[in-house]
Amino acid sequence: MNRDYLIFDIRRTLRNRRVMIFSILMPVVLFLIFGLTIPKEASEGGISAIAYVMVSMAMFGSMSAAMSSGGAIAAERDGGWNRTLRLTPLKPQAYVVNKVILSLLLAIPPLLVVFLFGMTFGHVHLSVAQWVTVALVSWLGALPFAAIGLVIGYVAKPDSVQPITGLSTMLIAAFGGLWLPVDQMPKAMKYVAELTPAYWTGQTSRSALAQSGLDTHALLVVIGWTVVLGFIGLRRFRADTARA
Repeated sequence: MNRDYLIFDIRRTLRNRRVMIFSILMPVVLFLIFGLTIPKEASEGGISAIAYVMVSMAMFGSMSAAMSSGGAIAAERDGGWNRTLRLTPLKPQAYVVNKVILSLLLAIPPLLVVFLFGMTFGHVHLSVAQWVTVALVSWLGALPFAAIGLVIGYVAKPDSVQPITGLSTMLIAAFGGLWLPVDQMPKAMKYVAELTPAYWTGQTSRSALAQSGLDTHALLVVIGWTVVLGFIGLRRFRADTARA
């Protein structure tokens, strides 16, 4: 990791307020629409239904924010930034790590805002340990989506990266069970859901609310998704810099 480059990247990203507004506003609106219309006594999978929706919408927001890094990467490629990087001591691994850290930082505001709305308007009551666990697991659950942002940034062109990222975010969230519980989907869709990283990150985060504790199987799958997608992103970076 290169601290100076990371600070530069953070400052530049914060200038693009549209990304942050969308990643925060959209999940909050969805939580207010779906969460506050649920009866307080309703449950889903042994978990309070409104807490279930809160975590799902928070994951959607963090996922959107993490994947948005692809836009900056595509712009850097178009501007010849990769050619410049070849002249610096910055290693490919350090560049990828910086982008992943940036994505994780962008994932924090949506999580905090949705959780705040859950406590304030949804009256979600959790123990301190549960809040900490849910927040930490949900935050780290953005890792595979940060890797997806890397891949999109090195595959898509600058003028198409935002539509591709937006469409990918919507499809992954919808088919991954963030907008609708998988148990309520048709049987065929359940199999499709399990092929998405959103399903497993959602399972991991929501399991922190259950008495049985974290779903270790789901956690391992999330780690697997992160490693595979991170490797693909690193390979794409190396191929792009070599071509430049």
